[in-house]
Amino acid sequence: MISLVDLLLENINKPKAIFLAGPAGSGKSSFIKDNIPNLKVINIDDTYEELLKKAGLDKPQSEFTSDELSQSSKLMGQARKETTSKLKDAQEAGENIVIDGTGAASNPIKKKKTQLEELGYDTMMVMIYVSPLVSLERNRSRGERGGRSLRPSIIVRTWNQVNKNVDVFRNMFGNNFILVNNDPEGADKTYNEKEIKKYFDQVTAAREYSDEEKAKKAKERQELESSIKSLLSDLPEFTPQTQIKSKINGFLS
Repeated sequence: MISLVDLLLENINKPKAIFLAGPAGSGKSSFIKDNIPNLKVINIDDTYEELLKKAGLDKPQSEFTSDELSQSSKLMGQARKETTSKLKDAQEAGENIVIDGTGAASNPIKKKKTQLEELGYDTMMVMIYVSPLVSLERNRSRGERGGRSLRPSIIVRTWNQVNKNVDVFRNMFGNNFILVNNDPEGADKTYNEKEIKKYFDQVTAAREYSDEEKAKKAKERQELESSIKSLLSDLPEFTPQTQIKSKINGFLS
């Protein structure tokens, strides 16, 4: 028979995997540095940015030509393969890991969570929240500092997809779910259309669109704005700041 001590030791020695989710500019990298600096980080963006730099595409996405956008998509496919390989190696070694992503799609995370738990891992999710305007501003600032920045349309769309999944992930991870409010003091938590329009005005379209395409995009934009405003009208329940580190440390111990 397996003793209670053996069961406890087995649980203590199980490897840990923390899924980190949040939109662009939410501060995930800083959160890792401040709270979980000793875990191996698996992040497709790190690999993707290295590949972009080697290809001479280390500039804001808004400056890409149509050909460069096509090339960057191929590089993302390559980055995805390399990141999958890094994750597999870490799993086989039983390393404690952080899987850093956006959380815009819940099904891949659910699948990966199941796979990790079948390999003996304990899993947790830390989700980082910022308002749409904060996400847009940090993305713009990152581009000005020479980092990779995305088009405002991608930032806003991703923000919507990520925050639609808050309750999905809360149910998926149960007590091992943390939602961090990472907005700066006094942040505008509304969908301020006048302010948001300023970010869209700073970029030009990659190509000319037909009237039909413009009408379709206008409809999609209206639906997106409606969804974001709905999410902002009922903010989720955040984990108290005083409990975040203790929850993470308790999970890792």
